[in-house]
Amino acid sequence: MDGQKRMEAYLDKTMHENNVGQEKTINGMMKSVKVGCSYEDKSISLGFPVLQWQANRAGMMHGGAICTAFDMAAAAVARFCAGENYAPTISLDVKYIRPVKLGDTMIVTAKATAAGKRITQIVCEAVSQETGKLVATAATVYMNVDTTKEKR
Repeated sequence: MDGQKRMEAYLDKTMHENNVGQEKTINGMMKSVKVGCSYEDKSISLGFPVLQWQANRAGMMHGGAICTAFDMAAAAVARFCAGENYAPTISLDVKYIRPVKLGDTMIVTAKATAAGKRITQIVCEAVSQETGKLVATAATVYMNVDTTKEKR
């Protein structure tokens, strides 16, 4: 199977795990949708509808929900790059640019900038589907843990 088809199959599996297998966890509650992926770019894009439970006191998507969306999209890239290995988050640095309102969908694109044996670095951008404007950016780092040698 070529790389693009493998990544698409992986993303379909990840979406099922998030939305069905983990429906009662934060991953499932985020209701993410597949937007697309690029094996060549090592990137994955997910859509996150902005739901009432995610609102802050101003009626916009809470910063923690934005951060969660970044972690979900970036982790999907990190796990793909890690293969069979476990890939926990080491750091996640978010820069908030503008609010995203209820009823909109935030599109997050996560792209691996470096994928080594132990560390995967990923950059992310989130845009409002409604306006097309940049909402926030993130830089993340994940560790590739060899599950044949180390226990979680």
